[in-house]
Amino acid sequence: MPGMRSVSRRVWATSIAACLPTVMVGAAAIATPAATPTPALTPARVAAPSDFNGDGSVDLALGSQATVAGFPFAGMVPTVYGTGTTLNPAKRQRIDESLPWVPGTPQQDEGFGSTLASADFNADGFADLAVCAPTETENGFGGVGALYILFGTSKGLTRASRVVSNCDEVAAGRFNGDGLPDLAILGDQPKVMYGSATLSNPGGIVLKNFGATGGALFGRAALASGDLNHDGFSDVVYTVSRTRGVVLQVYFGGAGGLGSSPSQLIATSLSTAASIGDINGDGFGDLAVGSPTEPVGGHILAGQVRVWYGSASGLNLTRGVTVINQDSPGVPGGPEAGDYFGYSVALGDATGDRRADLAIGVPFEDIGTVVDAGYATVILGAAGGLNLTTAKPYQQGTGGVPGTVRAGNEFGWAMVFRDFNRDNRADLVVTAVGTNANQGLAMVLTGTTTGVVGPGVFPVLTPQTLAFPAPARAFFGVSLSR
Repeated sequence: MPGMRSVSRRVWATSIAACLPTVMVGAAAIATPAATPTPALTPARVAAPSDFNGDGSVDLALGSQATVAGFPFAGMVPTVYGTGTTLNPAKRQRIDESLPWVPGTPQQDEGFGSTLASADFNADGFADLAVCAPTETENGFGGVGALYILFGTSKGLTRASRVVSNCDEVAAGRFNGDGLPDLAILGDQPKVMYGSATLSNPGGIVLKNFGATGGALFGRAALASGDLNHDGFSDVVYTVSRTRGVVLQVYFGGAGGLGSSPSQLIATSLSTAASIGDINGDGFGDLAVGSPTEPVGGHILAGQVRVWYGSASGLNLTRGVTVINQDSPGVPGGPEAGDYFGYSVALGDATGDRRADLAIGVPFEDIGTVVDAGYATVILGAAGGLNLTTAKPYQQGTGGVPGTVRAGNEFGWAMVFRDFNRDNRADLVVTAVGTNANQGLAMVLTGTTTGVVGPGVFPVLTPQTLAFPAPARAFFGVSLSR
């Protein structure tokens, strides 16, 4: 399969199920709480996701499979802080396990930062960052996995806790309605971390199981969170393989949190990414799921995206599913073998009309004779759903997008919408992990009333602009905080 030659595509070694969770704070394991827990308090203000220093501006955290302390693919999370109008590369952090305040030690192929999610989990007015290290080594066993919570402060991300647990994907939401954000963790056994004011205390991270399990279920992927039925609770969706094919599982949030039985089961195909947003502006969250290995018109691995619309009963199965691929009228390009259309998807309101727009990553699209250059397609939301006539492609070197089309750039690898300049229009972050011999880059396309355009005031981010000590094969932008 094309793509990163030495890093698995979000598929990491299976954890050892018998490992019991061990919580760590700083650099030492804590067997029992060493301090009196802080009383739970009603928060005065819960920070917006990715506002790590609580200044009201959105910051950007990315994943990089960089070499750390001489260990290839140990992983790093570079973070760039926002100013309210742009991102400032001079105000940055490079967070990895070599730092004294981050538990653990870097090891080869641990994948620290492979997936990220942000929310103010302890409701202290500073956003926190959940970091997966899916192949973390523990007690000499490889592939065990770990979840890190990096806690925000007025100085940014400066404290961390760690719990040993299989951690392939993470998504934040409000699953039990207590006013504090929560975290869904996808792995061999799906888990949930409910938000708490005492979360950063020793032993404060507690993971609880949710979701159906069993030997016939495997290969969970494409995790997303959002309010599908407009009841005030976030819901969780993901795909899971079973002996009779792939199904999409939906778990409704409620006063008791997430349960063990799916609220909805929908047949689908192998998927890598999902996102929830209100495409038609009716108040119900809608779901986009990318299935990049799906054949289209006889072309293997051409890929397509499925969209289900939300309703009071969850995903509206009466309306059915909308299937989008490069054979769909209005969608740019044409299906080709190995394009992987839908490898990444993101929903966000780029135009400010209160309807979510859909960005679709096609990182292995050939541009002319340039192999795996990659591009992204953005389709605007409308009252009737996605308006395919508005579909617009974006590639490096054209239409105001910086850079040059080159083989192996893989533009469109990861994407997320965030309003960095506080104009009530979401800006689109796009990464190209293969750029410059797998150094990678990330750029922000600015949201406007007509969609996203070139970067404007936003800088192009690279390992060099963030002063990586070892930029070679950093795979910068392998993930983005959701």
